[in-house]
Amino acid sequence: MKNLLWDKAVDWLAEELPCSDRPVTDFERMSYELRPCDVILVDGQTRVSEVIKLITQSAWTHSALYIGRLHDIDSPALRERIKQFYDGDPGAQLVVESLLGQGTVVTPLSYYRDFHLRICRPRGIARQDAQQVIGYAISRLGANYDVRQLVDIARFMLPYAVLPR
Repeated sequence: MKNLLWDKAVDWLAEELPCSDRPVTDFERMSYELRPCDVILVDGQTRVSEVIKLITQSAWTHSALYIGRLHDIDSPALRERIKQFYDGDPGAQLVVESLLGQGTVVTPLSYYRDFHLRICRPRGIARQDAQQVIGYAISRLGANYDVRQLVDIARFMLPYAVLPR
């Protein structure tokens, strides 16, 4: 019963809402500009995204780590690990992200074609260091979504007497 209620709540929070008049990124240009280890900020379109926007006063509600294409990853072992979680086009640009109800997953960048996005790029990061960061993210594939942040957000939505901040 507990899992059923939790699953229903997660499904409701993660449901995509109809698009509003959000600006859409020039996806082709962004796709061309991306480098492995860039962080992509997403203006989310779910109910939980709307709550995050309300609390943080920011348009950016989600982030994903750009890992490039399979051939951009130096380690054959890491490429094989990705294939355990992604069976799509090996030439597709990929991101690693953690999603409510799904955990840490590999997603094709093309999923975000119709979203408002921004690139955050670490300055002066060496390729070896970028590969190490990507390797860590890949090692987390399959991990559960950390709901602690949702509890923290919920604390701000409830009166102080119910749940102290």
